[in-house]
Amino acid sequence: MPPDRPPAPSVLPVTSGIFQRGTDTAGRRSETTMAWVLRAAWLALPVTLGPALADSLHETDRGLQTTASVGLWALWSIGLLATLIPQPASLTAIRIGGPATVAAALWAAVSADEPIGAVIGMAAGLVVGACALSAPIGDLFVDGASYGDERRFLLRAPGPVALLLGPVAWMVAVLGTISGPLLVADGRWIPGTIACVLGFPLVVVAARAIYQLNRRWVVLVPAGLVLHDHLALAEPTLLQRGSLTRVGPAAADTNALDLSQAAHGMALEVTCTEPHEILPTSRNSVAEVQSVSAFLFTPARPDALLAEAKRRRLTVG
Repeated sequence: MPPDRPPAPSVLPVTSGIFQRGTDTAGRRSETTMAWVLRAAWLALPVTLGPALADSLHETDRGLQTTASVGLWALWSIGLLATLIPQPASLTAIRIGGPATVAAALWAAVSADEPIGAVIGMAAGLVVGACALSAPIGDLFVDGASYGDERRFLLRAPGPVALLLGPVAWMVAVLGTISGPLLVADGRWIPGTIACVLGFPLVVVAARAIYQLNRRWVVLVPAGLVLHDHLALAEPTLLQRGSLTRVGPAAADTNALDLSQAAHGMALEVTCTEPHEILPTSRNSVAEVQSVSAFLFTPARPDALLAEAKRRRLTVG
């Protein structure tokens, strides 16, 4: 008889309660792919968009050319660094710089004399802008602030913000950054100085507003689910795993409390086994605790969130 073999070591499946942030899921793969596309496209901007911008600035004053060139290189360097550091703050820089790249490419396409260079520059700008505003990039960068066994998912911007207030904040941030220095470089000292004095503080305000939008997320933790949304809740709320009945797409006739802030996209509904106390934000000085059995929120990628929730053995349906 052959000797008895020692028992094989037990292997815990992924869904056994021990989760790893680096698990290779479809959601993670899409985030990684999009991030490297963004980095490569941003790295290539000097040779894709740069010639078109140089052509557009060719007829301008020498001082303006120098200032614009130095500024573009500085902003490009900051943007490249931001793409390499997944954090909510760097996401803010990317989501200001990405659309600004599209705007610069559009201006170059209209102003440049070389059509082929203009087309290449426009294509490069569109790739950067699309990647910067994509949902996988948003999830990757907010999850960069996670610690331990967390998984963060960005919430969609409220409807009015996405349609009006967000674009206005972006315009203020971009125009406030470039208007003053360009006017001074063009020899218009008085309006340039005024633009700098007024514009730079407005840039800080606008960038902070965009940053605050990037600090709204849902967190899946071993204990359950946390909704972290300062626009909807006065303080984050944790729902313990045992108190969750279901996480899934919201029904059209649901009576759940709407915490989505009129965001566009698929809303998810969290149903509790018993009423859960939350503290919604209030326009009054004092917020009042509410007891709810279900509530709605709108993540940027509901499919990725539900897949991760299922992996963590939450009831999804």
